[in-house]
Amino acid sequence: MKLQFIKIRDATVDTFWFLPAVMALIAAGAALSSTAIDYAIGSAWLRNMGWVWSGGTEGARSVLSVIAGSVMTVVSIVFSLTVTTLAQTSSHFGPRVLRNFTSDRGVQFTLGTFIATFVYCLLVLRTVRSLEEKSFVPYLSVNIGILLALASMAVLIYFIHHISQNIQAENLIANVGEQFRKSLPLLFPERIGRPHSDNTRSEQLPDDSQWQAADIVLSTANGYVQVVDDEQLMQLATQHDLMLQLARRPGDFVTATSTLLRVLPRAHINHDIELELRDCFSLGAHRTPHQDAQYMLQQMVEIAVHALSPGINEPFTALTCIDWIGASLCGVARRELPMPLRQDEHGRLRVIACTLDFEELADIAFSQIRLYGARNPDVMLHLLAIIGEIAPDVYRDQDRILLMRHAQLVGEDASQITNQTDRRRVADRLQQTLLALAQSHTQEE
Repeated sequence: MKLQFIKIRDATVDTFWFLPAVMALIAAGAALSSTAIDYAIGSAWLRNMGWVWSGGTEGARSVLSVIAGSVMTVVSIVFSLTVTTLAQTSSHFGPRVLRNFTSDRGVQFTLGTFIATFVYCLLVLRTVRSLEEKSFVPYLSVNIGILLALASMAVLIYFIHHISQNIQAENLIANVGEQFRKSLPLLFPERIGRPHSDNTRSEQLPDDSQWQAADIVLSTANGYVQVVDDEQLMQLATQHDLMLQLARRPGDFVTATSTLLRVLPRAHINHDIELELRDCFSLGAHRTPHQDAQYMLQQMVEIAVHALSPGINEPFTALTCIDWIGASLCGVARRELPMPLRQDEHGRLRVIACTLDFEELADIAFSQIRLYGARNPDVMLHLLAIIGEIAPDVYRDQDRILLMRHAQLVGEDASQITNQTDRRRVADRLQQTLLALAQSHTQEE
């Protein structure tokens, strides 16, 4: 049920059509309710309220028709601006960031407001009658329609401001960086049971030969692992006294015959349990940020690589990406990463998961940018500066050694820089970065 809820949410809430459709339904209900109130209260309430609209049937038709027609004209403009923004964003920053725009509540609310105003005016318009013996003018409803038109104009101004802010590189990169920061407490497999204690690990951990003889649960479809139902996975392992070794994690691509997990002991599993275990993995055509920290980091790297391409040539955008990548890695370096061994509430080892470590994230963060920016001294200097800034937050020796290796790689690739003075600047910064990493190690001791 959890995976189904996430799929439904991704297919509805994070799309352009869902919120406008909901707002249109609310507007339809409001139109029916307001006209019913007009039938009940009549027009006597207008006598002491000269500031509201109080025209006749033709005037009501004209007002509602003008509002509905004008709103649909504005809707076409909003759609055009949105499509243009998506095209420019994809070409300048890469297709991965389009998800940030399609799930943007500001854009969805803007479209929903105009569509709701159109639906409201259209439904109220059908109730206006001009026959003398049965004439009816929904004064309250018409005045609400005028208010909706004024609100739509305010929303249009907001939309222009909002879209102009969102397409700025600094705001877009900062948004992605903040999403990465928020995803750190949800790193897979943090939510699967509890970390396994060291004193019982050697007693319960099967060896390679046992896992080779284990039962294998295969995927039946192609796609990316979007979400793993951590609660259901642990519940099944505990209920049937199983030990699970996950072969995949969120963000991995699987084929129809890929191994999802291995199960011990074989005697405790049957076809029905195998189906339940397979259902704990949600597959889709694209990756999602759920449980997949790599996804957000790769977005920032992709923006930086696009900015460094000859067709775009925006090195300052790449420098901004490097700043936020450095902030993201600082957050990873400071926290304890999830353990792969997960136990149930009784202390029994149940799940051995694929974890994400600092080395993978650092390779993603630095390798592509280093290769594409090897000839740009500013990019190489900024990479070394960021690595040096991460140094005080690193407390694991293997992470510190990894950063030293990346710094040395930056220094080696800087040999492609044409100007000798720039190469010397990079070499000096390299020595400063290595010294900062070494000093951080001394301070730890």
